[in-house]
Parts: sequence; C-alpha cells; structure tokens
Amino acid sequence: MRYNQLIHDLQKLTKEKLTDRRMMSALGLKTPSAITYKKINNSFITDDEIAKIEQSFKVTLSDLSEEDCVKFPILGNVNASMGYGVSVYDENQTGTYALSRKLANDLGIKANNADIIFGTGNSMEPTIKGGDALLVDKNRCEVSDGKIYCIRQDGQLKVKRLQRLSKTKIKIISDNKDYEAITLDLAHESENDFLIIGEIRWCGRIFL
Repeated sequence: MRYNQLIHDLQKLTKEKLTDRRMMSALGLKTPSAITYKKINNSFITDDEIAKIEQSFKVTLSDLSEEDCVKFPILGNVNASMGYGVSVYDENQTGTYALSRKLANDLGIKANNADIIFGTGNSMEPTIKGGDALLVDKNRCEVSDGKIYCIRQDGQLKVKRLQRLSKTKIKIISDNKDYEAITLDLAHESENDFLIIGEIRWCGRIFL
C-alpha cells in the first residue's frame, strides 16, 4: 500500500480530516519533513507502519468492503520482457488483484479491459524492474510520446517506452541506456508484426 492510498482508506474508515500532524503522531515521525517526503513520493507503507496506524486510529484497514475495490485479472504466466522479448504461450487468468476503486478511477482504468502481467529483464530499469507487476490498460493503444506500453513485436511480448516519429515510424526506447533504441517502420512489410497491447498505467513490487 502507498501513502496516498492509506490516507484515502483511513478517511473512508474514520470519517475525519487527516492532518499532517495527526499522521506524524500516528506513525511516530519526529519531523514534518518526514511526512512531507511520504506525501510527495507516495511512499510504500510497511506492515509495521500499518500496525501503528491501526492502533492509533482504532481501525482495521482490511475492514474496507469489497465494493470499495476493483478486481483486475492476473495473467500469472504472462511475462513481458524488458529486454529482447519473450514468447508467451499461456494467457489464462490465474487470479485477481484488488485495487481501490478510487485509485482505479484516478488511473482511468476499468477491470473489464485491463490485465496484470509481470515484467522480466532489466531494459526498463530503473523505472521498472524484473518481477514487477504491471497493470496494462488495453483501452490505451494510441502512442502518446513518452508513455510506457506493452507491445507484441515479431511474436515477442515486450515493455517499452514509445515515441511516434511519423505516421508509420515508431521509436522503441529502453530506459536502461545499455540498450539501444529501435526505430520501427510499420510501412515495411517485414516489420508488420507489431501490436500495441496497451499502456502500462501502474506497476508494483515487493521490497525484500
């Protein structure tokens, strides 16, 4: 859970306005800059911090009803390469992942046209790391310069940043500078095997 989501959930449960001073006290933080950092960076909240919050506010965050959440399909056997590509043979749903309805609305995504897959490789580091869960919005398939997309190229599933150069030319960019950008001309018959699956709207990872 991230800080902004924590605030939303707490307000839902407590029906009170949550000031920085109140949150500092609940989390045991000593300086205003510490809470400001969490707000600006939308930091991940640890299990210990959640326990402090629940004790301070006398709430259980898991008490939020399911109607406050949107469940997205998890395609657990689908890995999109952040490298040179990976073949996918099993696109069956293996589970669901619940995001808050507010977060889903803020992202502009709907459960019936979005999937969660997983990244592998290092070509999109430091933005996305191998093993990250990636929420793909299949409604967003038009190239918006600088956005990150899940694409299928020559039968390989990849996650890359895209830039449109012309009506037929697209630049495929890796955030890791060790990987060279590729310019794809869709007008060439040999390069017609290209499909934008959708835009990556959210990613998450577990810190070990």
